Amino acid sequence: MNVLNRVFIVLLLLAAMVVCSIALVTPGPVLNTIAQQAQAASNTIATMPTYLQLGLGIVAALVLDLLFLLLLVLELRRPARKSIRVEKVEGGEVMVEVKSIADRLRYEVDQLPSVLRVRPHVSGKKRGVLVELDVEVAADGTVPEMAGEIIETAKQVIEEGMGLKVTRTPKVNLRVANRPKVRRKQPPVTEPEQPEPQEVEEPTEAHRLPSEVDESE
Repeated sequence: MNVLNRVFIVLLLLAAMVVCSIALVTPGPVLNTIAQQAQAASNTIATMPTYLQLGLGIVAALVLDLLFLLLLVLELRRPARKSIRVEKVEGGEVMVEVKSIADRLRYEVDQLPSVLRVRPHVSGKKRGVLVELDVEVAADGTVPEMAGEIIETAKQVIEEGMGLKVTRTPKVNLRVANRPKVRRKQPPVTEPEQPEPQEVEEPTEAHRLPSEVDESE
């Protein structure tokens, strides 16, 4: 809304600058033009039936009221927090992005045995974090057990791993899929080959230096 508000204000100011400049420089022609247009509009409306005038007036009023009401709601609505303050930190202030919290939740919950897909929704509130998870699980376990494990994992990630506070118990929307979870096979770890030790050959008579030959004699 901040961007839309700025664009609207800039356009409004530019239009006001142009209109005011023209009206102040040439007030006579501008006022005559306005009067002529107003008279023409009044004559056109006067020729319309009463029910048509009333209907068009109501429709125009409703459209303008809805537009102004929408702008008012968007202006007064508080924007969603992009970062949340970590409480369990001493000696400074640490802010964590909401996107980072969602990524951490997605990674940790996806490690659970029956979880196939996770879509976290995290929003920052005044008293902590509000978490909602859309989770797709495999049909190889009981729903209460899987839901409890997901909720416990999410609370541990938020409170212990991130140092934040959960405003209420995380909400989990489960979807049970009729397929098991397939884990990706990790490539085998191969140890680097050790170079074979090379034998050091003793120098023969032909390779000995003259001094070494004299000493041996």
